[in-house]
Amino acid sequence: MNVLQNLLVHGVGFGDAALLAIRVSVGAFFVFSGFHKLFNPIRRQDLRATFAADGVTLPAMMYVVPLGEFLGGLGVAFGALTVFAAAGLCILCIGAIVLDGAKRVRAMQALDRADRIDDVLYLPEVLYVVSLLAVLSFGPGAFSLDALVWRP
Repeated sequence: MNVLQNLLVHGVGFGDAALLAIRVSVGAFFVFSGFHKLFNPIRRQDLRATFAADGVTLPAMMYVVPLGEFLGGLGVAFGALTVFAAAGLCILCIGAIVLDGAKRVRAMQALDRADRIDDVLYLPEVLYVVSLLAVLSFGPGAFSLDALVWRP
């Protein structure tokens, strides 16, 4: 296989570096988001209002969701128990898509079916799920605590 064919089929070969960039960026988002929802009164009030608007009345969710974001974000960012952390964050994101994202998509008043798909893909939660699915599929990569600890 010549160089061009190899590039077209296998890419540039920075898979572990790309996984690191995905993990750190997505993980950092959830660490900061969860931290603010746990400790910042304005963000806690925003979360409370979102839950109320979405019909989420279980008081424990005010702690479960942000704590899950914070701990899951740490796990993904550092590559520690990465698959479990990414799976948990996927569940939180899917919940956010179903409860809140669907309302936002309806409010965008899509022009047609293609525009509706565009509106769904515009939701950040959808892109986080896609990024987390890459981590779930390929694992945390070589630059992770999991690779360091569990290396054969």
